[in-house]
Amino acid sequence: MILSHRVLLRRFLLLKLVTVLLFPQGAVLTLVAGAMYSLQARSWLRSPHISTKPSNVLLRQLALADSLLLLYGALRLGAAAACVWADVAGPVKTTETSECQRVCVLLCQWLLDAHHLASLLLLGLLGLEATLVCHWPLQTRALRTSHFAQLGCGLVWALVLMEVLVSQAGSVFVWDTAAGLQVNPRALTQPRQHAALSHSLPTFSVYLRRVLWLTDSWLHYTVLCNKPKRAKSCFH
Repeated sequence: MILSHRVLLRRFLLLKLVTVLLFPQGAVLTLVAGAMYSLQARSWLRSPHISTKPSNVLLRQLALADSLLLLYGALRLGAAAACVWADVAGPVKTTETSECQRVCVLLCQWLLDAHHLASLLLLGLLGLEATLVCHWPLQTRALRTSHFAQLGCGLVWALVLMEVLVSQAGSVFVWDTAAGLQVNPRALTQPRQHAALSHSLPTFSVYLRRVLWLTDSWLHYTVLCNKPKRAKSCFH
């Protein structure tokens, strides 16, 4: 039973590597299909046969991150239902429905960005943990604990939340070298419903994602290609 769970979790990790690192972020159908598999992975990780070692803690959070995609799918269905309702209700409800749809689009983009960043960070922690297990198992035993894994997961979600807040604030505030923090004039002049579509990632977040993608690819590639035979606790 333990061996079968390990095989299934390896497949789950391989699926996440393929969907996050190889497919673009806009491949929603692929991501949502992977999220359905993550529901099974979460049930496996709750099994009493699964230990609480760091890799399992990180995999549990990786499966939890896919819940954002399920919420994304629910919002998309809600936006589609609102569009149908606007056609039925007529022009009276069109303005309110259009604004609701724009808000749904903004929330959906936030969910996709948060899922992408959380997945990259958690895959990076999994790759780092696997590298330490495969190459320095005894020297890093004190660092590879469930406590540090939970602490790393907490930092991941804090960073994801911080990026969401910064990206939202970036559409409302701008930094002026002379006057300091000022309200973005576009946020005052453009209509409220159009302001909901002004979401864009900060420049730092774009470069952070590129660095994380390269780091994750290198870590997991080196583990897969140079895995020692005695690395039994590595999910690769």
